[in-house]
Order: sequence, then C-alpha cells, then structure tokens
Amino acid sequence: MRNIYLRLLVSIVLITVCVMAAQTLILFASVISLQKTWKENVFENYIASLQENVSSQENLSFTGLMSSLISSAPDRVSGLLIRDDVGDISISIGSSSRGEFIPQMQDTGNLEDVSSFGGKITIPKPFSISVNTTREYHTESIRKAAYDIDLKSHVEGREIVIDSFSVKQSDAIGHEEVKLPSVIRESDIAGTIRFFNNGKIYGYVDILVYDLDVYGPTYMIIHSTTKVFFYFLPIAILIALVAGYFISKRNARHIMNIQDALSALANGKYDVKMDKSDFKIDEFRVISESIVQLGKDLERHQQSRREWFKNISHDLNTPVTSMNILLSGADDGLFNIDKDLVAALKKENDTLMERIASVSYYSNLVGDKPEIQMRYVDVYDLADAVLQGKSNCSLECTSSLSVHADFNLAKRALAEIINNAEEYSPEGSTIIWKVMDDGDFITMRISNKGSLPSPRPQFFEPWARGDSSRHQGGSGLGLPIVYQIMEIHKGSVQIDEKDGFVTVTLSFPK
Repeated sequence: MRNIYLRLLVSIVLITVCVMAAQTLILFASVISLQKTWKENVFENYIASLQENVSSQENLSFTGLMSSLISSAPDRVSGLLIRDDVGDISISIGSSSRGEFIPQMQDTGNLEDVSSFGGKITIPKPFSISVNTTREYHTESIRKAAYDIDLKSHVEGREIVIDSFSVKQSDAIGHEEVKLPSVIRESDIAGTIRFFNNGKIYGYVDILVYDLDVYGPTYMIIHSTTKVFFYFLPIAILIALVAGYFISKRNARHIMNIQDALSALANGKYDVKMDKSDFKIDEFRVISESIVQLGKDLERHQQSRREWFKNISHDLNTPVTSMNILLSGADDGLFNIDKDLVAALKKENDTLMERIASVSYYSNLVGDKPEIQMRYVDVYDLADAVLQGKSNCSLECTSSLSVHADFNLAKRALAEIINNAEEYSPEGSTIIWKVMDDGDFITMRISNKGSLPSPRPQFFEPWARGDSSRHQGGSGLGLPIVYQIMEIHKGSVQIDEKDGFVTVTLSFPK
C-alpha cells in the first residue's frame, strides 16, 4: 500500500515540477523574443519621428539635421553612437542599453555644442555627450545599416545647407566589423542609419535602446511578474504535494480494492463484490464493473463447463452402454449373434467414434492451429461437396463468387451448419442457403424454420449446451467448431431468429 502511494505521489510531484520548468523556459523565451521585438519597434518609431521632425523644418542646415537626429529620440532610446565615414566613433551620446555611461569617453556635460560631420551640434537634455579621448575599443560584428538617409546639400559660408532629404530602407545585408566602446555590445544596437551626402557615404548613427529589464515602466512590470512567478513556485509544489497526497491515497485505495478482487478471481472466488459508489473516478468505476462482469462470466463458464462434462460423459457413455448391453445379451444367449446384432453394434460404435472424433477435431482447432491451405474456392464447388445427397437445401447465389478459404475447413463448417439445420427443422421444410457479396466480405446465410431456446445459451462455447437446449444426442460441438474455423479465417459467425426462421451467417473476408 505504501509503495503504491509513494509511486503515485512522486509521479504527481514530478509532473508538477516538469510543468513549472516548462513554464519557466517559456517565460524566458518569451522575454527574449519580446526584447528583440521591443528594440525593433523602438527603432522603427525613431525613424518615423525623425522623418516627421525633419519634414516640419524649413531651411534645414546640417547642424539642424543632427540636432533633430538627437531630439527625435524617445525616452526608450538610451543613446546614440555617431561614426564617421570610415566607421570610427566621433561622438557617443547617452548610455548603453543597461544604463551604463561609456567610460572611455570624456563627459562634456549637457547642452554642449560639439563638432561633428563639419558642423556644431547642440545636445539637448537628458543626454550627456562624450567626445572620444581614448583608444580603448573592442571589435564586434554588427548588422549593417537598416536605413539610408540620402542628402543633397551645398555650402553657404561656413554652414552646410541641405537641399533635399529622403529616408529609405537600406539594401545592405549581412554584418560588418565595427570598433565599439567596451560597455557597448552588438545586442545594444537596435539599428543603424547610414548617411549619404551628395552620393557619398558621410557617416553612420547607431541607435541604442534600453533593455526591457532596465527601462523604467517595463522593468517594473517584468520584475513584478517574474517575482510573482518565482514566489509561486514553492507554493505550487506545496499544493502539488498536498493534492498528490489526497489523490494518491484515494487512488492507492482503489488500486488495492481492484488488486484484492483480481486475487479473489485468481483463487477461484468468482462472486466478487465491489461497491461502485466508492469509485469516484470513471476509469476505476469501469474497471470495477468489468471485474464484476468477469467474475460472473467465469462463474457461468465454470458452471457450463461442469454441465458440458456431465453431458459429454453421458453422450459418450450412451453408445458404450448400448454395446455393453448387446454384448452381455449375446453372451447370455438372449440375442442371437447374427447380422442384426453386428449392425446394431456397428451403429453404436460409429456413434461413439463420431463423438470422440468431434471432441478431438475441436481440441485440434483450439490448440495447435491446423495447417491451412488458403485459396480461392468457387461457391458452387463448395456447395457440391457439402450438399451431396441432400435434396432439402436450396442454394441462392446471384453470380459466380469465390471465397478465400481452406477448402476442407470451409466444407466442415458449412456441413456442421447444414446438419444442425436438418436436425432441428420440421420434416419436409427447406433449408435456404444464400451467398452474396457484401463489399469487404463474402456472406453466406443458412436459414431453416425453427426457433432458438430461451434463455439462449452461448452457442459457440463447447460447454454452454445445457439440458434446456438439448433435444437429441450429440456432442454439442457443431457450432463451436464452426466458430473456431471462422476465427482461423479471420471471419465471423452469428446466429439469429426472425419471423420463425433461424439464420446462421458466415462472413469470409475477401
């Protein structure tokens, strides 16, 4: 009992742990996917904001464009890396995606004017600007520019005046090697903009975006969600332990009841009692009902087997007794030893041999299966072999049909049915044998006038023939032999009564 309980409890807890582990993996995978989508959306929004900002300005100078480049950044953008035409960083603005300021740069404060791309740029709050004063970089492979800004400009005095401005998606694909400050990683860069001025590459701007677990509002949401999730893990395991205890305890009790019932059946105690109301789970209830039914079937089979042994002993003993009487009478001089006595002895001996042969034949069918030779047998050839000397049987076959069967076994099955129909049919009545094609089966229906006993015995069990269905002598093995032959052919046999006719149906698979 304890072992069953522990196995069930451990199984429930392991399932809970596996589910929680799967949920943890899904959570982390979702955060990673959301992080990527988040940065892509911020970058796209930045491009749209930049276009709107620049389009609203008149007499745009290059300095005004660079200022718009910085001021268009939403609060989700952590910083910008401005690189020259060869890819070297000239200005770093803001911080990394994790909020770390770039240590290799010298901070020059807020609202400073710095030179870049040939002009002065005003840096608005909240960004701080750092100018390159060090050579401490590391090389990383980053994605090439996602957007191109194409400028047409001319110089007026010391100012670069922009004549036209257009933004389009870049046709650059793949990655390129770039020197980045030590605190910047490839994953920090949400996207890169490439600048063209009068058809020549003028520089690059890398957009840095806060990570979800750093950016204020989303950080609070993710942190709270994750904290609740991990705080719930021990609670979930505790709930699983408690629920597993009660579930496994109840299931263990059900299993023990079932085990006791099966042990009783194995020991020959077929009158099994199981309280179905005690089983709250449908599966256990079905199993308990099946066990009770199995006990009833085994008890009925055992009773039928005893009756069959009694009946077969009587059937075998009857011709032996008759022969013994005849032989004793002849020995005492009561009967003359002549042809009539010999004929009577032969008749009883033939009856005995026939019944012994039926038992032996059936034993061979249910034991080691006989070797069979399957071939296509024409129905008319089969009928000729079965109906020799029988004028009271009518064959109805719509067309020339063949069955895939062993000729001798099929002949024996049909002969048993025809003989049984003759034995229980009124004198002078006709037995009707119909053969038809039913798609996947060749069906044979053999009908005779008569009725079935009530209650109906298990016709296809050799020990099911009781005295209530017994009209004449015989082993009672005819229909059981038919059943075993159809099993060998992977077919079926049924017996029914309708409108005063008893019909046996054989179905041979094609």
